[in-house]
Amino acid sequence: MQADYSNKIRAHAEHQYVVPARREGRRKFAIRVRDVLNTMVEREGLPRQNVPQVCSALRSPRKFLEPLGLEIEKVEGPPSQQSPTVVFHYRFVKESKEPGAGVVSVHREDETARSSKSPIARLRGLLRDEMAAYGGGEAFLKWLRTDPEKDRR
Repeated sequence: MQADYSNKIRAHAEHQYVVPARREGRRKFAIRVRDVLNTMVEREGLPRQNVPQVCSALRSPRKFLEPLGLEIEKVEGPPSQQSPTVVFHYRFVKESKEPGAGVVSVHREDETARSSKSPIARLRGLLRDEMAAYGGGEAFLKWLRTDPEKDRR
């Protein structure tokens, strides 16, 4: 269950912070641990005391930073870096070290800016964002296959 929460934390951070920052052409952005924690407690039932898990998920080089082409520029907060008051400041690097390894495929910044004008690229981005919001492709397909009429009976 711990790994499942970590994946959901990373997917939420990607969908809510990384994708919009990249789409807007920003080079830097920040994520407050408290904001992610509150959302995960409300949406996913993450125990409030799992602050270290949120912090670890947001600084994981192999599962979060590298696949999304990010670097941590600085970390604000206590020396332990395990508190809801922690703020991670990220910057985009030119290219991820493992393209396509994350929930969202990472392209060079100039390619992303160029493709954002294409209607097909925007549509692809919308679908990608929706899938990330549900925790990945498998969860999104499960949601798609549910029958709302059946739930009302």
